[in-house]
Amino acid sequence: MPTYSELINGTTYHDLSTRYGDEAEINGALFLTQSPETSAGTGLIQAFVRVQADGDEDGFNTDDRPLQNDENSSPSFTKSLTLDQVPIIEIDGVEYYEFRLDINQKNSDPLLSLDELQVYVSPDDDYGTTLTELQSEADLVYDMDGLGDTSVLLDYSLQAGSGKSDMFFYVPVSNFEAELGENYDASSTYVVLYSEFGTTGELVDTDSDGVGPDEDLSGNYATNDGFEEWSVSKDFEGPMISGYKWNDVDGDGIWDEGEEALSGWKIDYEYTVGNGANAVLVVGTTTTSDGTTDVNGDGILDDVGSYYIPLEGGSNQNYSITITEFQQDGWQVTYDGDGTLDGSTVVSINKNDIPDNVPNGDFEVTEKMNFGNFKNFNITGYKWDDTDGDGVWDAGETGIENWTIYLDSNNDGVADKTTTTD
Repeated sequence: MPTYSELINGTTYHDLSTRYGDEAEINGALFLTQSPETSAGTGLIQAFVRVQADGDEDGFNTDDRPLQNDENSSPSFTKSLTLDQVPIIEIDGVEYYEFRLDINQKNSDPLLSLDELQVYVSPDDDYGTTLTELQSEADLVYDMDGLGDTSVLLDYSLQAGSGKSDMFFYVPVSNFEAELGENYDASSTYVVLYSEFGTTGELVDTDSDGVGPDEDLSGNYATNDGFEEWSVSKDFEGPMISGYKWNDVDGDGIWDEGEEALSGWKIDYEYTVGNGANAVLVVGTTTTSDGTTDVNGDGILDDVGSYYIPLEGGSNQNYSITITEFQQDGWQVTYDGDGTLDGSTVVSINKNDIPDNVPNGDFEVTEKMNFGNFKNFNITGYKWDDTDGDGVWDAGETGIENWTIYLDSNNDGVADKTTTTD
């Protein structure tokens, strides 16, 4: 659905913060809050730049160090990217390169502005760490401000905790052909994405009266919590390991019959391929399936709540894989495979076990590779002074403050939680 836009003090604001499914076309590129049916989504994504700072932040993907902006310095999250790693999809007969954005804001203050977005190409990965160096060493193929100062307004709450990307950014392939020629080599072309968030800050929509077609865009769009991360979907052909995420309804750490698997949860993984100077750190994110994906390519839709992790070194090495679930507000870990309940576990795989005996978590089985979570809830009540001792709260009998209330959550006679009456 086309989004609302408004010119305020010389800047055009495109509002993607109103509803899931908003979209905008800006200088030929598409900005969507919902992936199209032709999206390259496989459940596996590769992050290439992560930025984080309070108020406003900016940065771009690079292998060079030290970093000069607000990028995360870990090469797991900020690194170079070749163009052949970026999926191409077709929308309404036009081919686009697809990039994904994940944002993180406070639930109580979820608005965020994307104020600068530029895409560059370079024949090598030595293009520096400052924007000045980048502009000197690389060639611009897309600028969100190419037709005038522009910002995109986002809302974290539209996708919070969904395990899905918050925005999809599509740049026409023709932009790259215009700069590189139609027969360019994507495998030897580096693509660089520069972005800036939060500089809109406190926006006062003086042009909106809240009547008719106008929307009031007033709000605080500064960065306030967590990181913003750009990524691309990745395909993989090779051995994989898998598991499930389930809703541990009774919180006992056991996957009981009838407890359902959970879709849309992010699972991070990390391991090293190779040894010594040739060692390469593999870091990725997968998302538990909603039943519409086929990550392992077997022609069968994945089970709801299942996830897959690729073994990128194939069957010629041993693995030690750290698997971590991305925590969601209002949930707590009840099972993670190693008894620590920190949402992370390490899985060791001998190369002789690949591919037939790799660890895979089974449905409704409490075993390594599976994660259980319990959704928190509140219990409320009162403590009162039963002055006549009849067990009935009569009119005029008052509540009692500063009494400790104990909760035995597993009925073992030991208090697990306490609270005090107000």
